[in-house]
Amino acid sequence: MTSPKRVLLIGGPDYQLRKAKDLGLDVVYCQFEQDFAPEQRDLVDDVLLTDYTDWTTLRPLVEEAYEKWGFSAAVSLTEPGLDPVARVNDLLGLGGTPYEVSHRFTDKWLMRRRLAETAPDGLLPVAAGLVDGHDSLVRFGEAHGYPFIVKPGNGTASFGVMVVRDRAATEPVWRQVQHLRAGSGHPLIDAYRIDRFVMEEYVEGPLYSAEAFSFDGRHVVMAVTEAITEKSNHVHVGHALPARLAPDVERAVVGTAVAFLDAMGFRDGPTHTEIILGPRGPVICESQNRVGGALLTDMIEDVYGHDPMSMAIGWPVGLVEPLPERSAPRGAAASWLLLADEGRVHRVDGLDTVGADPDTVAVDLWVRPGDLVRPFVGQWDGLGHVAARGPDTDTAVARSRRAADRLVIHTRPA
Repeated sequence: MTSPKRVLLIGGPDYQLRKAKDLGLDVVYCQFEQDFAPEQRDLVDDVLLTDYTDWTTLRPLVEEAYEKWGFSAAVSLTEPGLDPVARVNDLLGLGGTPYEVSHRFTDKWLMRRRLAETAPDGLLPVAAGLVDGHDSLVRFGEAHGYPFIVKPGNGTASFGVMVVRDRAATEPVWRQVQHLRAGSGHPLIDAYRIDRFVMEEYVEGPLYSAEAFSFDGRHVVMAVTEAITEKSNHVHVGHALPARLAPDVERAVVGTAVAFLDAMGFRDGPTHTEIILGPRGPVICESQNRVGGALLTDMIEDVYGHDPMSMAIGWPVGLVEPLPERSAPRGAAASWLLLADEGRVHRVDGLDTVGADPDTVAVDLWVRPGDLVRPFVGQWDGLGHVAARGPDTDTAVARSRRAADRLVIHTRPA
């Protein structure tokens, strides 16, 4: 018998399990075997250990679990789990986001095709194409100008994003595409099959994101976040909210996000939509049908009083009331990426001090002594985030950077 208080949660760390338990839910937890920790056993009721990105393996296990334990909803808040959860929704008729819609978010080429085909009012077009050889890079540059962007069709955290600045750059970019297709060698990108690459028109301008939650097709943008980007590798090193935007510009960003979600056919749950403020106006960069990372959920709760992660888990089982509208901010918050020199972590200083600071919203440290610190190429080469609050966004950014400086990760040669 299906239980309205039992959910299937695919992937995700401990704190997502705690959110589900805090809501009073029984959890059937599906996780990679190597990522399941013994201490998680107390947070779950039943466990499926499998490669959940392999549908041929996952499907029979889910069918058996549904018959044995029953669950009324399937949820994932981790990028590799979004499409598998959508397949489960379709298979079992659970509602939620169907695979056709979810895959428009996880496949960046499908997203561009969808927007080109629907041509929704209020959304500015972006030229795009698929990389099918070195010549395709040359042709795209000739047709749409330099620079332009090349990035994996799937994946996350700015991994594999390259800028083709001129005709000469097409050759090294093509070599890098071939290298990544053969296997990235990055331990945190193993859950993605990096094969298809997308070329996109370069849009000059600052990056923002709309953190939204959709209630049966009605989209509420809970916050507009300002991204602070490292120019050398396009990695977001800082995030701040409320974004420092004039009211009319912020309304344009919100309107762009809402029009985009309508065009994508998205109806329920959280989204994190990145938008570039280009010379022509707001332009869609990409979007994920999940909550944003970089401690954004903690910052939204601190500033706006909403917990997007608990909402995402509780909405499918009827434990969340729809938000009537966006709340007014109570101050500001910002997070900063934690970095260290290459090598192996020797010790971490300042964690207790930063954690005890009343200005600290949250700390998320991904490493411990003995872990490898890689070159800072992508978001996942960071070592965590620290978030701080302030009466305004300028102050919150300054405090988050100061907190990151105080949290020192010492390394030794690997």
